[in-house]
Amino acid sequence: MDLNTNGLLEEKKLSRPKRLASLDFQRGLAIWFMTLMHTFEHLYDYTWVKEDPDKILDLPLPILIMGLTLGFFLTWHSYFLLISAVVNALSMTKRMMVPENTSKLLRKQMITGVGILVAGVFSDNLGYWGYFGQSILSGDWTNLRPLYELFFAMHTLQIIGWCLIINGTISYFLLRKKGYLKYIRNMIIYGILAILVIVLSPFIHNFVDNLSWITPENPPPSMTDNTKWPSVYFQAENASFKAWFCAILAGDLEPLFPYLATSLVGSMIGITLAKPKPVKRLPLKGALTGLGLLGIGGIFIALGFYNLSNGRPSIGNYLAILGSQIAALMFFLWVIEYRGKSAKFANNPIVKHFRLWGMASLTIYCFQIFEIFPRWILTLILKLFPNSVNLFNSAVFGYGKEYLALLVGLFVIIFFEAGVFLWSRVNFKFSFEWVIVKLSSLGSKQTSNRLNVKVMMNDVEWISYKPEIEAKALPIEIAI
Repeated sequence: MDLNTNGLLEEKKLSRPKRLASLDFQRGLAIWFMTLMHTFEHLYDYTWVKEDPDKILDLPLPILIMGLTLGFFLTWHSYFLLISAVVNALSMTKRMMVPENTSKLLRKQMITGVGILVAGVFSDNLGYWGYFGQSILSGDWTNLRPLYELFFAMHTLQIIGWCLIINGTISYFLLRKKGYLKYIRNMIIYGILAILVIVLSPFIHNFVDNLSWITPENPPPSMTDNTKWPSVYFQAENASFKAWFCAILAGDLEPLFPYLATSLVGSMIGITLAKPKPVKRLPLKGALTGLGLLGIGGIFIALGFYNLSNGRPSIGNYLAILGSQIAALMFFLWVIEYRGKSAKFANNPIVKHFRLWGMASLTIYCFQIFEIFPRWILTLILKLFPNSVNLFNSAVFGYGKEYLALLVGLFVIIFFEAGVFLWSRVNFKFSFEWVIVKLSSLGSKQTSNRLNVKVMMNDVEWISYKPEIEAKALPIEIAI
């Protein structure tokens, strides 16, 4: 699973930030859950699923239910992208209503998008799966492949960065010159583009897969299933501008096709939420649309258009995931903002805890490598007992030992909790969010409170869409 990039809604200068409590909470919960489940993924051996999927039904019922639920949500890495697109479109639409803001918006979009792409390179090439992470885990510091291999990957940060640039540019030209008033036109354009991306995705995947590629010779035993497109291993073996460009379009995990459609759908939700008056029954209409997409995805899956891996999705997987994500987003909007429960919900201690995580979600995502430290400590502790395991290895827990991988994940999350708490004491200074905020504010006299923990936890104006509460169309800063 991921990451959203700390999308934040704020008014100009130092006035109280305006925010959506449901999205703040979901962003933090998603990064917390991702941190836990990444550890589970790193330590659990899934090979038995591919070899004999029927064994899934032999698991004890509680483990089976938990496993299927977690397995489904592990495919939700694009939820960060959807939340980011919603907040970005809402913020951008509001900002376009103030004429003096328009000239700066596209520049901020570019800076933010590029900043997230740079963070993605740092995370991938130097982080857990990059040079430092793999060198620490293997003890081999001479292998330089992890230093460049993931440059040919399309993971969560890459897709968010590219969608900010592409979709942000589309939105800018649609919304300028009072284009934000042409709601129906904008919805039709976004909708057509989203459908085109989804429909074209299988054809683009097939086209890229069958281009002339060099087949790797003598791949390592662990890579024998990755000797064709799409896989990071195969893409890196064909290192070139062509391979890099095709990886963006149709590479491993989260390529533009089909995930640009997720961003476009998020924009449709965002511009709807930006309307001066709340759209009645939006949660119901949105949830029904999401369930409809889930049903269509189920039909494609039944027809055989699915894949069991967590990589680039088939059309069935993608529609099922997108539909369920839209339905979940609408459910939270209905329960919180559309029922006027925003302030009460946001100030709940548990919700505030996850909101704090959401403030630094981009940085937490980038520092997955920190997971190695608690795994090392736990390995030292386990050495005091017979039949201990080395948690520096991958896939150490197999069939029937799911709970052990989950327990290690909970041990790891304790250390991340401590890190988030301590860093929040200094307002996440020098985090990736901090750097992007500094770059985005160059040449501007506006001061952002987005990383001021005291303000963001205790002094926020929570947006409500309850019918009797009139929504205020105040200018708010662009989201990340």
